[in-house]
Amino acid sequence: MRSLLERARFVLDHRWAPPHMSAYLDEELNSRPRRRVERHVGECEECRRLLAGLRELIRVLHGLPTPSGADAGRIAASVRLLIQEPGSST
Repeated sequence: MRSLLERARFVLDHRWAPPHMSAYLDEELNSRPRRRVERHVGECEECRRLLAGLRELIRVLHGLPTPSGADAGRIAASVRLLIQEPGSST
């Protein structure tokens, strides 16, 4: 019975974790959801790769020069909206 419950938790976490990874990386999650992401990523190779890819993307983006006159906060907000749009290819 326990393995059935563990499997159900894994499936729920597998659906829940990816949309919360950006907030996780931005340290915007409280302790309980943060631990939930960490636990799931520790168990799931697919989500571990996704999180690593997001970290690499952030690293690359931080390395790009900021265009003169650009509002980095507005750009970041626009990118976030695009990432969170239903039907996006993320």
